[in-house]
Amino acid sequence: MISNNASKMIVLIGLMGSGKTTVGRALAERLNFSFKDSDETVEKIAKTSVREIFENQGEEIFRKLESQALVDLCAENSPIVLAVAGGAIISQSNRDLLQKNARCIVWLDAPTPTLISRTGRGKHRPLLDGDPVGSLNKMRLDREPLYQQVATHHLVTKSLSIVEVVDQIISLCSLENSSSR
Repeated sequence: MISNNASKMIVLIGLMGSGKTTVGRALAERLNFSFKDSDETVEKIAKTSVREIFENQGEEIFRKLESQALVDLCAENSPIVLAVAGGAIISQSNRDLLQKNARCIVWLDAPTPTLISRTGRGKHRPLLDGDPVGSLNKMRLDREPLYQQVATHHLVTKSLSIVEVVDQIISLCSLENSSSR
């Protein structure tokens, strides 16, 4: 059963660096929706950064906070575009929650070299410490089947501009009537 919020929530999933936050902000602005990022919500709940949560409390605590953040975000009553942290889909309950509450779940995808060039600037990505290429390749191997399971649409972003990605999401999710062109 789909919740009443389902027509109001567009979810972006994918590996770190796939463009979820950048595209999500642009999409939300275009649709006149609020933009939410699950990592930012975790940081508000924990009153500390994702990196500090990983370093001081561990990944297990981070994942619990992440699940709580998704529950809170799915309870929003206003239309939102939600950028979901890449690993949130590891949890079956998170996948079920997103599928129940989203109008559309778009898997943003890009090749590993593109992800590396996009994430190289971020110091808030503790899972990439040490061997970013190896880490991203392992994440891709582990998570792609889960992204495929939960996504309503798969969009490769490598050669597309932000505007082109937004246009494609609007088309794929039949959001034309929601956007103000």
